[in-house]
Amino acid sequence: MKRMMGVTGLAIVTLCVTGCSGNGNPPENRASESPTEARSDPARSTPGGTPAPGTSTSAPAPEPDTVLVTFTESGGIDGRHNSLVIYGDGRFLAVTPKRKNRSGRMKSGDLAELRAALDEVDFSRLPSRPTGPTVFDGITRVIVHDGHTAVDNGGVSSAGALAEVYKALPPIP
Repeated sequence: MKRMMGVTGLAIVTLCVTGCSGNGNPPENRASESPTEARSDPARSTPGGTPAPGTSTSAPAPEPDTVLVTFTESGGIDGRHNSLVIYGDGRFLAVTPKRKNRSGRMKSGDLAELRAALDEVDFSRLPSRPTGPTVFDGITRVIVHDGHTAVDNGGVSSAGALAEVYKALPPIP
């Protein structure tokens, strides 16, 4: 019964975080082309392939309200259910029951480390739902990133693949 309530609560938090992250309309200034297409656009470059004056070759700044990653951990003997939402600009919100929500901002180096760790994970190879036998009082971790959901309920492959991501996340009190 407790496990079902935990899974239901986890689903609600994930839906709220991902569903409430925007107004449903795509941002007006989001590019619809890949970086390669942008570089090869003749209107944006000179004949030598260098950027035209007044254009930038750096990646655009992330939208402030774009969610980079959500992390939820639930279960355990203490019945925890902690969530962490990290936005593209480094802001984060930690939500823990019976405690005041904590917000903050990651340092740029820490955010870069988290982005690098997320980029290294092949989410398509990770389970998107709990797998294996039920582990009573076990901890289930869910990461949602770039449209992919990875569920780690103590599986060796998931935990190993996500280890660097776990290390790069801000601490949850």
